[in-house]
Amino acid sequence: MPKDIVQNGPRGEGAMFSNSTLRKSLSPQPFTWPLVLQTTDVEEASSFLASLAVPYRSELLASGSTFSTQVFGTHSPRMQLSRVRTTGAMRVEAQLPRDSYAIVLGVAGNLEHRVAGEQVRVSSESGLVQSPLQPVEVQTPGHFELLFLKLNRDILVQELEKLLGRGINAPLVFSPSLRTQVEQRFRHLLLNLSLHLGQEANDDQQDGEHCVVTRGLENELVTLLLEAQRHNYTRLLARNHDAVPYQIRMAEEYISANAHLILSLGDICVAAGVGSRTLQHGFQRKRGYSPMQFLRRLRLERAHEDLSHPDAGTTVTRTASGWGFLHFGRFAGEYHMRFGEKPSETLKRALGRR
Repeated sequence: MPKDIVQNGPRGEGAMFSNSTLRKSLSPQPFTWPLVLQTTDVEEASSFLASLAVPYRSELLASGSTFSTQVFGTHSPRMQLSRVRTTGAMRVEAQLPRDSYAIVLGVAGNLEHRVAGEQVRVSSESGLVQSPLQPVEVQTPGHFELLFLKLNRDILVQELEKLLGRGINAPLVFSPSLRTQVEQRFRHLLLNLSLHLGQEANDDQQDGEHCVVTRGLENELVTLLLEAQRHNYTRLLARNHDAVPYQIRMAEEYISANAHLILSLGDICVAAGVGSRTLQHGFQRKRGYSPMQFLRRLRLERAHEDLSHPDAGTTVTRTASGWGFLHFGRFAGEYHMRFGEKPSETLKRALGRR
């Protein structure tokens, strides 16, 4: 593989956002999902949200007090996203079924949750991870707004087993208080997924380009939760052994052969026959980049190749989307840094040779 793929790429993937950018994402405005329910009936709201977000029981704290709620929702193939805006102070008891996990992020109002004997605040700068069958109690303020991400258990367990390189026996249980850096990154990934799903809904081309981007964002959310949020398998996941050179070569060969597919870190671990921490440390020590950074840079090379040899339907946007690049501005910046010209200039020159 050409060395300059890794020498001229961006720095760490986690360093792409400034603190000011992170704070901007806390605004509820970007999450403009369709309104799916508006009601003043407590029971109707509870029944509706049981499948969309988290099943719960509630009662108003003051008899005769006003209750109203708006629920906005969207979904990707493997995840359900909801935004709930509510008026009315309530006492709420919630519990997820055996097959679901949920991330709860605050937008407006401070809510103190009691989870597994721990007090967890959900606000515009903090969040909660709810594991299956875990009772949660909360007393809500008079006005609040929350974001929910609901994930199927099998998605998390299957990826965890890939990262570990072994099966698990005990249920996966997360620490309920979402770590600050994880919470901020979650907001950005959710915003990106939301914006992409909104674009997809308005786009007639429901094809593989959208699938690559959507599944890539889903994989990022799952990997972030498993690798950065504490759970009962964190110690096993953190075990690190020295990766031997052939394992790194196997990972690189697998990535090179499958860069056009939707890959997760767990997929690469399985192909190399090694755990995630060992693989990532081995890549950083011997190559100076992570496996997922290598995948991104390789896809940048493939995008350049497509733009250099276009067919009748080639455009910069379709090429970037087809290789999993969601942010076209960032794609153009990385492309210019690597190849010394804009993507549009590469395409224009290639078309001019015809």
